[in-house]
Amino acid sequence: MALIEELRKIGLNEKESKVYLTLLELGDSLASEIAKKTNINRSLLYSILDELIDKGIVTYILKNNVRFYRAAEPNKILSMLKEKEKIFSSILPDLISLHKPKTKKPIVEILEGKEGIKTILNDLLKQNEEWFAFNIPGKGPEILGPTVHAFEKERQKAKIILNVICVRTKQGLKRGKEFSQMKHTNVKYVPEKYESPASNWIYGDRIVIIFWYQEFPFAIRIIDKNLADSYKNYFKVLWQASDKS
Repeated sequence: MALIEELRKIGLNEKESKVYLTLLELGDSLASEIAKKTNINRSLLYSILDELIDKGIVTYILKNNVRFYRAAEPNKILSMLKEKEKIFSSILPDLISLHKPKTKKPIVEILEGKEGIKTILNDLLKQNEEWFAFNIPGKGPEILGPTVHAFEKERQKAKIILNVICVRTKQGLKRGKEFSQMKHTNVKYVPEKYESPASNWIYGDRIVIIFWYQEFPFAIRIIDKNLADSYKNYFKVLWQASDKS
């Protein structure tokens, strides 16, 4: 019944709604009459009636010491709801001040193998944010092959800016030279002593650490805006300390 569903939305359960609607229809009624009309057993019905009385939705009168139950006027229920809304509105600012949202935890993922690195490259294109990369050993093309060329083509098309710091190894210098010939790309270098099998990328709200192992490359991706912003600040300091050639 549609009315029962609507009454449930204002806090009455199905049986409470059924009893209230029955009383509206019958008028002042004995418990036995309500039980017969609703098919609710008497012991449960008394409990329901007590709940409705507590809510102010049902009252009763005594005739010869016998209870006759009566439904509250629908307009009275509306007034009660408005009063509750008014009370809640008055305490809402205090409730908001007490509410302290939990700090959102960073998302940490491990992506394994060449397919995992490809997932990172696709994500970088999807995010379409400025890209910061440092400690680039230049092993990407060797390990991923044509995937790197296809990625660079898409990056250029999307005009994603890359700020990259390469290591002065043979591979790093070669890769840096390739980067320097690309549009939307800024290149700097750090000494060979800073070479590491891992490179660090920051883009959008992501930090990615890629371990360029020939047989089994893998990446750790951390998704957290505050951490990513902090890493971007570290990158800018390192950028200032790096050489252009």
